[in-house]
Order: sequence, then structure tokens, then C-alpha cells
Amino acid sequence: FDADAHTKPLEAVLKDLPGGRAFVPGCGRGYDCILLAEGTKRVVTGLDISEIAVQEAVKYRTERKVEKTQVDYVAGDFFKFAPGHSFDVIFDYTFLCALPPELREGWAKQMATLIKKDEGRLATLIFPIVKKEGGPPYAMSVELVESLLKPRGFVRVSLDTNVKDSHMGRQGKEAMAIWKLPSQKSST
Repeated sequence: FDADAHTKPLEAVLKDLPGGRAFVPGCGRGYDCILLAEGTKRVVTGLDISEIAVQEAVKYRTERKVEKTQVDYVAGDFFKFAPGHSFDVIFDYTFLCALPPELREGWAKQMATLIKKDEGRLATLIFPIVKKEGGPPYAMSVELVESLLKPRGFVRVSLDTNVKDSHMGRQGKEAMAIWKLPSQKSST
């Protein structure tokens, strides 16, 4: 899953995402964490279950001369992650597609717990949009992700099914969807 660079399609939506706290589950080497933090608009937490991935992310952060106060990494279980605050931005690219299907409902539940209501945005670069059995990566679709998030109260803000600048071999197999979670009392 390591593409050895940040996710180019994320660049296209950065301006549409709020500042504040950002979170990247399954961050790997942390390329997207660094991108989200550029310009000091966001303080980013990257989470990965692999201690080795976190060590590599810290190395990459150091190479890029980014402060730990701007981008920090945590080794841990996404489903047990309890940071004590919500996030203004969450970015999921290759995390959901790596999870076995029986964990998908838990993914949606945890996203609803972690995202800031109303103003927060969950950006999902849905991949791989293919017809196949097994995984990881497991086959994804916009409809599948929506079927997970909608019961939790998420509303789709935007959808781009013509994603540009995909990583090599992923062209035509991705869609960028941005979601918000209105609070119960909000009508937005």
C-alpha cells in the first residue's frame, strides 16, 4: 500500500477542508499527515497499528523538518483510539479497504465518534473501485461507503468520481467523497 509519496488527489480538496485538528488512520509512513499539516493550518495525528510504520513516519517527519507539535504519530488500535477530543478533518484512503468486511460497521461507528459534529469533514478517497473477491485491499464503492456512513448520520458534501493524479495503477479506480456529521439539532 506504500506509494512512497503523499496522495495527490488530497491536494485537490485541501482548500475545502477546515483547519484545526486532523487525523489519518492507517497512516503508514505519514506522507498524508505531512501534507495535511502544510502551512500550519492543521495539527495532525497519524495512527497506525504497526510500531514499525510509526517509526518510519517519525523518520519521514524528521527528514521533512516538521515539528512533533505539528504532526504526531501514535501506534495503536483504531477501534480503541480515544484521543479525548474530536477532529476537524479525518482522511481515509487505504484504511477502510484494508479492513475485513466484518469490521466495517465498527469503522463507521468510530468515525462518527471521532469527527467534530457540523463543521468537521471526513474525506474518503474510496479505493479500489473494482469488482473482485477477497482482499486486502477489499473492493469498495461509493454506495458501500455511503451505506456505512449514512446510518450513523453522515451526509455527503461532495463527490468526485473523476479523480485526477492518482497513484500509478490506481487511475479510474478511485472516488473522493467528503462527508459531514450534522448534530441532532442542526439542520445543515
